[in-house]
Parts: sequence; structure tokens; C-alpha cells
Amino acid sequence: MRYLAILLLLLSGCAVNMTGFSRSTDETMDIAFYSNFIKWQITAVAGDESFRGKVVSTGEKTISDSIGNKATISGNTYRAFFIGDKGRTIRCEFCGGYSEGVGTCITSDGEEFDVMW
Repeated sequence: MRYLAILLLLLSGCAVNMTGFSRSTDETMDIAFYSNFIKWQITAVAGDESFRGKVVSTGEKTISDSIGNKATISGNTYRAFFIGDKGRTIRCEFCGGYSEGVGTCITSDGEEFDVMW
């Protein structure tokens, strides 16, 4: 019974739902991140396109935006890359934990999104 409890604990995961807001249009992006002890999974939806991606942890550091503003945010930093079902790609950088965080994403056609959760 103890081993079953340990196995269930390892397989149980955490989910984070993020929302991105375009800097130039009123389009939004929904990002869902799920992790457990075994794997990380991340998906996104922007407009009528669905994306699947990979995410990796890059540690803790200072992040900056495209105009040079710098902010030190406590928590881990992550990079993600997505491929869409209609041909676009998305690159993202996130900083934070499971309860809150911020990030930026840019699509292959140049649209930038500010992301928060």
C-alpha cells in the first residue's frame, strides 16, 4: 500500500494555465502547462491554431524585454518552443512558479504576446 501511495504521488502533477495578450492586436493566447515527476507537457491555442511544444528549465536569472527593461523575478525560468497545426511557430520565455509568473512569446509572423498566470 505504501508503494502505491508513493507511485500516485510521483504521477500526480501540477497544471498551470497561462494567458497571453498580444501587444499589437486584441488576440489572446491560452497556454496550458502540465508537469509531473516523469514529463512536462505544454500546449497553446492562438486564434484558430493549436500548438504543441517542448519546455525546458533554464534556471534563475534576470529577464528583459525587447526595449531593454530589466526585472529580477524570483522563481525558475523556462524556454518553450511550439509548432502549430497551421504552420506557425512560437518561442516563449517564462519566469515564475506554479502559483504566479510572467513571460513573453513571439510567433513566427512577429506577433508578440505578454503572458501572465
